[in-house]
Amino acid sequence: MKLISITSFFIISCICFSSAFYPKMLSPRRMTLLTSQKREYIDSYETSSASSRGFVSSLTGIVNFVMKNNKSDDISDEYPAAPRSPQELMKTIEQDYTVNNYLWTGDICITAFEPDCKFTDPTISFKGRQQYVSNVKNLVPIVDFLTNKRVYTNDNSGPSSNLLDIILNDKEGYVETRWNMFGELDALPWKPVIDVIGRTKFWYNQTEEGCRVYFYDEKWEIEAGAALMQIITPGRI
Repeated sequence: MKLISITSFFIISCICFSSAFYPKMLSPRRMTLLTSQKREYIDSYETSSASSRGFVSSLTGIVNFVMKNNKSDDISDEYPAAPRSPQELMKTIEQDYTVNNYLWTGDICITAFEPDCKFTDPTISFKGRQQYVSNVKNLVPIVDFLTNKRVYTNDNSGPSSNLLDIILNDKEGYVETRWNMFGELDALPWKPVIDVIGRTKFWYNQTEEGCRVYFYDEKWEIEAGAALMQIITPGRI
């Protein structure tokens, strides 16, 4: 019952916040930009609308408050040691997409990230891998419910983290991925489809402790507001 009430609260909050922010999130000028330059458009935390960032920040705070899991124990011992080289780091990141389906599950190899790593996407920015773990623990029950736990299937029939490309730039010190987060929230009556293509740079340091990410910088090839509106847009009914 607690999960159902939390999920219902999450859905209602999404609808209310999205309705309130809709005019600001999708301004005519930016919608024109989206339609005329769709391939070139990149939205980041610096360029996304304040209303989109405010929506996600508020919703994250509400979920963390309701779930009462704002702190998390160190779980690094549950994962392999940090990658020893940029090549190993790239392989680890690749497996986070192809094996862990991390865009949906949040399951990253936490030891591949510095304890004070900065995480940024077009809607939110925070510091600390333990904060990441805490946020994920709070959201996983909601995502599991909305997707009927189909994020854990191995037959590609459920929501997926499709890795489109991955490169290593060892000169500048980052691994860059291009990906497609795709899936249906089939627990909702209107069956919304999440379909976001984005790019992430994993900036790393190589020390005696291993090769670890200090800055996770995610950008989307869609305006943040348009991506958020997918939650309340009818899909397959």
